[in-house]
Amino acid sequence: MRRLVALVLLALLGGSACSGGDAVSLTEPPKPAARLVRAGADVRAKCRATANEVGYPVPCPTRVPAKWRATKGVQGCQLDIIGPGGTAGCASSWRNWVVGSSETADQHLVIVASPRAIREAEKVVNGPAWYPGARVQPLRALTLNGRRMHAVYVPRATNEGSAFADHVVLIWTVGDHTYGFGFHNVHGPRQTLDLDVELAGGIRLVTPDD
Repeated sequence: MRRLVALVLLALLGGSACSGGDAVSLTEPPKPAARLVRAGADVRAKCRATANEVGYPVPCPTRVPAKWRATKGVQGCQLDIIGPGGTAGCASSWRNWVVGSSETADQHLVIVASPRAIREAEKVVNGPAWYPGARVQPLRALTLNGRRMHAVYVPRATNEGSAFADHVVLIWTVGDHTYGFGFHNVHGPRQTLDLDVELAGGIRLVTPDD
């Protein structure tokens, strides 16, 4: 099996929600979405510190799931809710990226930002671990808060090791940087996309200090 960087191993949460099928449809009835609550001041502080570290705007959630916590580290790689990639024991290939992995009792949220604009969704959801056979399933395009976003589903079978495997992900580009975040497809793609959209409503791009 292809050697994976430490970040993607964080998707393999033992006993977590990150497992499932390889195709989705938006035709099933929606289920109640998880409740989002106001993020604490510590989250904005993490976003600001991350922006200062990478030198470009960072996607910062102002509303988050209740009882939200950072994902536990794997094999010495320690990630926060949001932070600079390639640090704290994680693979150096992720340097200059923004990465975040967090969870609730039944959910997994991944956030990334790229140091350059990326057109291919497959390269966004796999980051430096991208490989030529990676494929995503396009779902729809949306305009949220004036941002044109593309929703995709990330099949595990064609995104080996991606932290976004089995997630519904919203991707958009602002200037020289591409951003992506998404929840795991636990309760169905419509509910998951609704949750992504709700989170998107509270995303703010936090810029580095002058």
